[in-house]
Amino acid sequence: MIRFISLSGALAALLIAALPSAAPASRVQRSIFEDDQTLVLSSAAIRERTLDDLATLGVDTVHSVVFWNKVAPAPLSTHRPGGFDGSNPAAYPAALWDRYDGLVRGAQARGMDLLLSPSSPMPAWASQCHASLKVRKVCRPNPTQFKRFVQALGTRYSGTYHDEDEGGAVLPRVSRWSVWNEPNQGGWLQPQATKRGAVAPALYRQLVRAAILGLRESGHGSDEILFGETAPIGRSSGPAASRPTPPGTFLRDALCIDSRGRALRRRSLDCSGGFAKLPVTGVAHHPYTRGGSQPPTAKGNRDEITISSISRLKTILRQAGARHRLPKRLPIQYTEFGFQTNPPDGLFGVSLNKQAAWINESDFIAWHDPSVRAVAQYEMRDEASLAAFQTGLRFLDGRLKPSWDAYRLPIWVARRGSQLLVWGQLRPAADGAVENVDIQNAPTANGTYTTVKTVTVRSRKGFLNTKVPKRAGVWRLSWAPSTGGGAIFSRVARPGR
Repeated sequence: MIRFISLSGALAALLIAALPSAAPASRVQRSIFEDDQTLVLSSAAIRERTLDDLATLGVDTVHSVVFWNKVAPAPLSTHRPGGFDGSNPAAYPAALWDRYDGLVRGAQARGMDLLLSPSSPMPAWASQCHASLKVRKVCRPNPTQFKRFVQALGTRYSGTYHDEDEGGAVLPRVSRWSVWNEPNQGGWLQPQATKRGAVAPALYRQLVRAAILGLRESGHGSDEILFGETAPIGRSSGPAASRPTPPGTFLRDALCIDSRGRALRRRSLDCSGGFAKLPVTGVAHHPYTRGGSQPPTAKGNRDEITISSISRLKTILRQAGARHRLPKRLPIQYTEFGFQTNPPDGLFGVSLNKQAAWINESDFIAWHDPSVRAVAQYEMRDEASLAAFQTGLRFLDGRLKPSWDAYRLPIWVARRGSQLLVWGQLRPAADGAVENVDIQNAPTANGTYTTVKTVTVRSRKGFLNTKVPKRAGVWRLSWAPSTGGGAIFSRVARPGR
């Protein structure tokens, strides 16, 4: 979520042969959406408007980073407040919880669940570094203090905690968690390395163990807990303390294995002794393509992990499972992802139509990988600074981009010999609903569309995957939801790979 650290390169490689006309009901892939600028760091009115948008689009899960210093007392002090019990949510300033309370209530009221990621920036008093306040926000977090913070977070969202500011109302339960945001990036965790070698992987391992303890002690021991939240790229130049570490290198070091899956014995990484298995339930990753300006078919460098080179991550997980570092066969969730657009970003952005098409191609690639259980979109609205993210489905002024329709009703058309494969998703459809969707063709985008095939969709998340006769021209989906309202159209698609 810092521009230079989150964007990388990817290859969407092998597209699996067509399945029967409707996707199998067992295929489940959740839709995750993240936009902390509008959902956490803006006004309540903007938050509610954004949540309405997410409900319209059919989002399943809202992913939010819980910024430690946004709720902690005295965040700029290097001394922890006297008598402060970090494990007790009532010890934190009540008003500072409001932004997250409102998000949890609003999302769950609309049928969406929450994935919360406690992370830096942290209060200066929680850092074990003797450095400037700017550096202390991300430098050497105290695992004990982090454990207490996560415990307070878990207690507040345990489903039994009473919010006194709301007349004693019980706050909803959150049951999905991931630990730290992009720990392989110096903008979130330092030092990445020193002259003696890598440091951040061992710090992150400590944070994961601390978070698991905090969640267990607050009644969340059986919840979903994700490891990773890694950014997709690294760098080979710049100061070692802040230089981004490629995710492949970072994850192997965090799990104390080498590139062949053999045990590492490096004292500097705390890998010289035994390794207690990390009892996580899945792995989170941000599989951006470099700069958000390369297609989903770009792989990135050897130790980078993009949406098309996800096999590199699966190799690491298989090796770690064999070494009993992690449970075996962990599912993967993409928890942050997107493409920059031009306008407004003239440096990294791609055309508006290309963004729409690449969002659909990326979901198509992910759907064909049974290890991937969730896809993500970051963000809803472009940010004010061109140095920040411009990956929204809306421009900063609220106008819709073509990617709005692409996200709501994805379509991807691929050549398959003498036929075409049409893949899509009725994202706003209720889980398991029986819906009919028309696959339509026209000679040009502005031409007259005719229905080539009507498909009955019964899959859990509204997926369809079917073949149609090859025809010239362009394609779209037309869906009239069974719940009523007018027809919804996909973007106009041309056959790709």
